Amino acid sequence: MISTFNIGRPGIALVLFSLLFTTYPLLASQGLNASQARGKHIYLYGEADVDGDGDEIMATVGSDGFTLPATAMPCASCHGRYALGRREGGVIPTDIRWSELTKIYGHVHENGRSHEAFTEVSLARLIRSGRDPAHNLIDNSMPRYVISNKDMDDLISYLRFLEKDLDPGIDEKRIQVGTLLPLNGPLASLGSAMAQVMHAYFAELNKSGGIFGRKVDLLAIPHGTTPAETLDNLRSALSREGIFALVGAYTVGLDEAVLGVLNEVGAPLIAPFTLNPEASMFSNTSSFYMYSGFDDQARALVQQAYEKDAEKMVKMVIAGPHGDSIDRLISSVSDVLPKNYNDPPAPLRYPQGKLEADAMADAIQDNGSNAVLFLGSQTELKTLLAALDVRKLSPKIYLLSAFISRPLFDAPAAFDKRIFLAYPTLSSDITVAGKAEYLRLADLHALPHDHLQGQIAAFAASKLLIEGLRGAGKTLNREKMEHAIETLYRFDTGVTPPLTYGPNRRIGARGAHVMMVDLVKKTNTSVGDWREVK
Repeated sequence: MISTFNIGRPGIALVLFSLLFTTYPLLASQGLNASQARGKHIYLYGEADVDGDGDEIMATVGSDGFTLPATAMPCASCHGRYALGRREGGVIPTDIRWSELTKIYGHVHENGRSHEAFTEVSLARLIRSGRDPAHNLIDNSMPRYVISNKDMDDLISYLRFLEKDLDPGIDEKRIQVGTLLPLNGPLASLGSAMAQVMHAYFAELNKSGGIFGRKVDLLAIPHGTTPAETLDNLRSALSREGIFALVGAYTVGLDEAVLGVLNEVGAPLIAPFTLNPEASMFSNTSSFYMYSGFDDQARALVQQAYEKDAEKMVKMVIAGPHGDSIDRLISSVSDVLPKNYNDPPAPLRYPQGKLEADAMADAIQDNGSNAVLFLGSQTELKTLLAALDVRKLSPKIYLLSAFISRPLFDAPAAFDKRIFLAYPTLSSDITVAGKAEYLRLADLHALPHDHLQGQIAAFAASKLLIEGLRGAGKTLNREKMEHAIETLYRFDTGVTPPLTYGPNRRIGARGAHVMMVDLVKKTNTSVGDWREVK
């Protein structure tokens, strides 16, 4: 069943899913009939039947008349999921929405070809023979299809309906998005605080008319007691509820698994709260992260080390336990070395949890290293610094803040201003305007203040989603929203570094702040401005 509970100010509720659901889907305003469903399968996949027992559809391509199965060239491969046309090399396929095909005054094309509006009969002729309503032969970049009358009827039936075949979570009045949060257990207060921020942000948006007249509703999906149960909750919500996109989800430790579930249904992931979005995740073009992962943070540190001491010969080692994640970090940092440094940092590895500090210190001394990128635990770091201090060695130490849980002010005095940490974001990223906007929202909705890092991330995620929805326009779909986010350049959330995305860029703020540890003043001080990495 669906249950709700109040987590703060009256009217702000979370929707929780138990193992059994009684759901009320927010899907397309109309459903597909059997013919349209078959036509949709033909349009998307070039197959006449979902079960594969229908007549095979063939496509004839190019001036040489090369014939191949239509599964290799379905309509959607060129015209796109929404029939708007998608550029393929130098060819721009036309908009084949029914409202466009049947314009009352017909069409005049760029090459001068003109014809009256399409009918079902003339469209079928075009698909089969390549001749438009005026019997002009169109460019041979469009395949000619061998398709039965029944399958043609189904395809055209779907094309007539396609504009109404909305993505899940959309109707004329609402856009329903989801989030995945720890709403029970030790992280429940964090999850609830993040949900309250998103609910509040969308509530204020809806008061002013929403997005092109549609209100934005948030469905909060709870983590389970195990990762498997969490993923089951997400799958159930996606299959039984209409969810347009997942926004501001807490995915720490679940990143790839969550992306796998979303890939199954084509749902975008907008600005999840996580520690380390890795390059291996970016094959999912529907995911958009805000903050850099460990790779970019390590690259920022190495870039800082070599540029700051360019007049000296930096000889760096990377020390860390054996493991695939550390292997990836080591291989990625070499890309940012200055051109006059031909040798990448030397790796010093040790078994997980078994650092021998004296042996490591001896290796650093024998190597003549004056810089160490350390990727072990804070406990291991403490023993290494002590071993280096005994040997009167004080190389610069570069660290990822996520690996450090406590201040480093008890480090040996020789390391004063020689320890550097990378942070994906700092409080200094919050502008005066951004702070004022958030505080106004917090005041209006009595938001908690115990989990500001997560709450700020949820606030920024909400803003990024809404910017994408606005950019997509009134005829909203997932593809258009993703494209709108891809075009953002230095988007100012007011609470994060500026966010830039692109077709091959899925992290908005690629880089890090580098902070230096001052052991005398017991403070961390910024080393220059935000450091962007490529």
